[in-house]
Amino acid sequence: MKKKTIFGILAVIIIAVVIFLFVQGNADKSKSITVRTGEVKKETIVEKLSTTGTLIPNQTQSLIGTGNVIDVNVQVGDKVEKDKVLATYDNGLQLVAAFNGTITQVNIKSKQPDNNAQQGKPSIQLDDLSTLKVQLELSNSEASAVAINQKADISSDNQTFSGKVAEKDPVAVSAQSAAGTAASLGAVVLFDQAPENLFAGFDVDLDITTKTVEHAIALPIEALTYNDKSEPIVYVVKDGKAKETKIEIGSQSDKLIEVKNGLKEKETVILSPNSDVKNNTEVTKE
Repeated sequence: MKKKTIFGILAVIIIAVVIFLFVQGNADKSKSITVRTGEVKKETIVEKLSTTGTLIPNQTQSLIGTGNVIDVNVQVGDKVEKDKVLATYDNGLQLVAAFNGTITQVNIKSKQPDNNAQQGKPSIQLDDLSTLKVQLELSNSEASAVAINQKADISSDNQTFSGKVAEKDPVAVSAQSAAGTAASLGAVVLFDQAPENLFAGFDVDLDITTKTVEHAIALPIEALTYNDKSEPIVYVVKDGKAKETKIEIGSQSDKLIEVKNGLKEKETVILSPNSDVKNNTEVTKE
């Protein structure tokens, strides 16, 4: 009888221990936060500057005359060849085309005086519209990133063309606007091939490749966050816990960011960590 009593007590104790461990295990699991994760890998990071430019003629000739006009031989829209006489004045002056192009402005009339110089306008404007280029007005931060010969993707109306930065002004120019005075630096992007169905005067979008880093230690950009000192950090998953890790960052693309120091290849990081994720928080990967 005593043996049966002892065995019964032991059975109750064992059942109680099992129940306790089961409940405790579930309690521990309830403390864990489910997170999405990514892996640190070696990648090629392409850094791009997205900006807007204006299509302009590849060549422009602003012809200015003086005196009384005798004959005007062209009108807006005319295509002319190099050396064609466009207008003649009573003082013997002739306005002559310097290249093959299209007449885009005519501000003079026969038998009338030419006063356009006083008004700051050309008498006749000739543009080469056969091949366009893109005029950029760069901000201070953009100017420091853009350099001659950088590749560019030029987009307009669901079309994308390739090109490169061909010119960059040495000095910024200030301009007055409703918002105040702003300075910008001029630059020009040339098309690799003459585009079709594009028109001078319209804006286009550009993605200029400013830097390429090959074999970079990189992590998904959505893993990056900052601590209360504005230092870049990530949360690395180690032994089922989130470990706050300070990193040094470098170049970045729209999806990846270079890690110069602080992480190693193949480490697992938490993506888009929310406010519940802290140092040593228990986590479970999705």
